[in-house]
Amino acid sequence: MVLPIPSQFIWRTPTVSITIEGKNSADVAKFLGTKGIFTYHGHFYAIELTEKLGVETSVGLLRIGLAHSNSLEEINQYFSVLVEL
Repeated sequence: MVLPIPSQFIWRTPTVSITIEGKNSADVAKFLGTKGIFTYHGHFYAIELTEKLGVETSVGLLRIGLAHSNSLEEINQYFSVLVEL
């Protein structure tokens, strides 16, 4: 296994994957896109994990990438839009 070098952490983008109870991740991604928030859905080459989590054949995962270029206002907008679901 190759571990990242701590001095390279500033170049990495934090990524979070979530599910929303009762919502299909593809539908959530499309809805967020209409609000100008771009996310992805699926298994992201982690199919064994999504199978073990039981989301592969049902809702999938919603992937959120937060980069150093995201402002706090943009992140707050994301969460504000999520509560509309």
